[in-house]
Parts: sequence; C-alpha cells; structure tokens
Amino acid sequence: MDYTTKHRRSYLCEYKLVWWKKIMIALLLMVIPGCGLVTREDSVSSPSSEAEPVQLTITYAMGDGAHHKGIQTIINDFKKSHLNVQISVVEHTQQAKGYADELSLLDAMGQFPDLVEMRDTQMFADAGLLAELPKSIVGLFDDIPKVNGTIYTAPLKAEVPQGIVYNKKLFREWGLNEPATYQQFLELCQIIRAKGIYPLVVGGKDLWHMGFWTNHFMLDHVYSKDQEWNRKRTAGQVSWTDAGPEEAFRDLKVLWNEDYIVPGFMNIADYQTIDYLVRGKAVMMMSGPWMFSQLKQADPDFEIGFFPVPDRQGRVHIFGLPQPSGWAMTSLAAADPNKAKVIEQFLHFFYSNEEYAKYLQAVGGTPVTKEHTFIQSSELMQEVEQWLDNPDMLKLRGMEHYWGADEIPAGFRNAFYDLVQDMLSGTMSIDDALIEADRIWDERKVRR
Repeated sequence: MDYTTKHRRSYLCEYKLVWWKKIMIALLLMVIPGCGLVTREDSVSSPSSEAEPVQLTITYAMGDGAHHKGIQTIINDFKKSHLNVQISVVEHTQQAKGYADELSLLDAMGQFPDLVEMRDTQMFADAGLLAELPKSIVGLFDDIPKVNGTIYTAPLKAEVPQGIVYNKKLFREWGLNEPATYQQFLELCQIIRAKGIYPLVVGGKDLWHMGFWTNHFMLDHVYSKDQEWNRKRTAGQVSWTDAGPEEAFRDLKVLWNEDYIVPGFMNIADYQTIDYLVRGKAVMMMSGPWMFSQLKQADPDFEIGFFPVPDRQGRVHIFGLPQPSGWAMTSLAAADPNKAKVIEQFLHFFYSNEEYAKYLQAVGGTPVTKEHTFIQSSELMQEVEQWLDNPDMLKLRGMEHYWGADEIPAGFRNAFYDLVQDMLSGTMSIDDALIEADRIWDERKVRR
C-alpha cells in the first residue's frame, strides 16, 4: 500500500473518530421508524421465482429532487421485472454538508452500499472501496475518464454548462437583453434591483450550492488561464492569495455588497430557489438545465430563459468536459458473484432506451451513451447543447472536478465553501479567507 492509499484511508478513518458519537446516535435511531439515518427496504419477491433472492443496497445523491425522482423511478421499474432482487435504497439526511461526507459516514458505520453514485471517485478508489466497471457497461459509452488507470464509473448524463436561469417573461416586459459582457450583466442586475426586486437568489443553506458562483469566477480568473493550477498549488508554485483567486473572490463579494442577492441566503435551500423565481421574488439564479423540469412542474406557464455569464471581455467559460463520476460498483459487491451480476443487469436496464429516457427527462439532462437518438431534446435543451458545440465557448472543469495529480485535497471543497460563506456573510475578510484557504490546502494536501 503506497503513501497515497494510506493517506486516503486515514482520511476516511477520521470519520470513525470524529463521527463516533453520531454513529451511536444513528444506531439508536435506526430502531425508530422515520428517524435519523435510515435504510428503506424496497423489497419485491415472487413466490414463483426460481432464482435465489439477491439483496442489493444502492445510494445516490439526494439533494436534487429531479435527480432523486429520476433514479427512484428506474429502481422501481427494475424491481417490477426482477422479482428475485431485494433492493434497499440507503437514504441520508445531511446533504447540506456534502455527499462525500455522507458516503464516508456510511463507510465508517460499515454500511457502504453495493452500488453507489460516485462523485469523489479518486478519494474512494484510493481507499480501495471501488471495483472496476464491467466491460459490458463500459462499452455503452464513448468516453469515460480513468482514475489510476481504471474505469470505475458509468456517467449518468453528459456534463452540461451552468449559467443563469431567468424569468423570460419579465425580461421581455422590461425590455432586457441577455448580456454580452460581465459589465452588462452587472448593469442588468442594477436595472432589476432598481425595480424593487432582487436580481438573484442563492440557496446557501445547501453548502454545495455555493459551488455555482464560486466555480464560475474560478473558471474566469484561474482555470481558463491555467488548467494545472491545482497541481501547482499542491507543489507550492501558486497560492490562493495570488491575483487570480483574489479577483474571483472580489467578483463574488460585489454581488453581495451591491444588494443583488436575496437576503438570508444562508437560510435558503437549493430547492427553495424555484419558489423565488416562480413567485417573482427574484428574477435569476445561477444553476443548470436540471432546473428546467422543476420550474415547469412548479409553474407550467413559467417562461424559462438561460444564458452563460460572460467575462469582462465577452469570453464564455463553461463546464462540458467528461468527469469520472456516475454509477460505481463497490469492491465488496464485486467480490460477490451474485451481486456483481445483478448490478450489471441493473446498469444495462438503467441505460436501456425506455428507462434512460425517463431519467433524462426528469433531470433535463443530455444523454452520454453511444446510442441516444431516442432522446428528443426540448428547444431550450437544444440551445444548451449548441453551447457545447460552439468553439467560442471554452469548456473547462471546476475546482473539485479534477483527479489524479490535479485533484484538490480530500475534504478541502467543503472547508473552502465554508470560507466563501463566511466571507460573503461578512464574518471574514477576503484576504483572511484566502490566507486560510492556503492553510487548509497545505494541511490536507496529498503528497504524491
């Protein structure tokens, strides 16, 4: 076992020490229905089934309602046609602090599921918790990035750009246009605020939501200029106090200082941002196409607009590169031939034409499988897909979307977003937040 593996395991083991009180509480609560961290038993059995029953545990990120609905729909469909499979969906209740933390806690409690939606693949692969993806599943896709030379994940959907989701009807009534430069975007915010309505809503109650605006400015000021910035930071060649990160923080701070953000953002959850838009309490929010279906569900008459936020020179930097994330089989499940077989069956079922279409329609996603002509994109999604084909839009990865030598230190993301919240709330200065970011990075970095 090399140093990196030991370091990863030590990081995961921290939860066995830090969370021990929570584990004891959780174990007590598990005997009380509906309380704490629970496992919902979704069992289907058939007396006439000749196949031996197989018990399977699954978990996925549950912070987004559309994502949750899309996956659960397919799980329910699978159970109906595979009566010998007993599926337990492992639920978790602290999405506000981060999905990786939830998975680490499940591992610490000895409850790491058989099939997991994986987002921090490098960390969990280094800890020996993941198995190589079956070749029959790998063959469904054109491109899956490798981690440590191995393919661990089946992507759920193509990476799509983030941008401003807005009330198109209000834009039309007020004679507003989508901005061509960042200065025009700020002028747009000023016009809207002068009308007595907040231009932007932010769901800061969910810590991961802070990544939308943070990553946007980091793309503009850091990663568009140097896509190896993370590894250089680990090597001590660059600093968070350098001009690029500082400009990103100052642009963030301006949005809050100019009163463009709905007050009390720390008490607004991501799902609540939809209500602010459909009720006209805010006009825009930084998010992604997965919000389209949720907005239409909340208000079928809501007219959705969507545009990327340009930088000061009018250049547009967007997400769009493939990530090593998605469905992953755990190493313990792979060691059980029956479970491994059922997981492979489930993944083929998930990506079948009929079922995969249900997931993509629920989340407003773009397919990533080789055969995806069965998906009829909406006019708005077709516009988004054109962004990905536009050579003038530079496709990049966000701070936490790198792996290998370019990966951020384990646990850094959440600590960093906490700093961002403190800085935007006024409890920490920009300079102090950047200095603290350097300290946390060095404290947690992985030496390779």
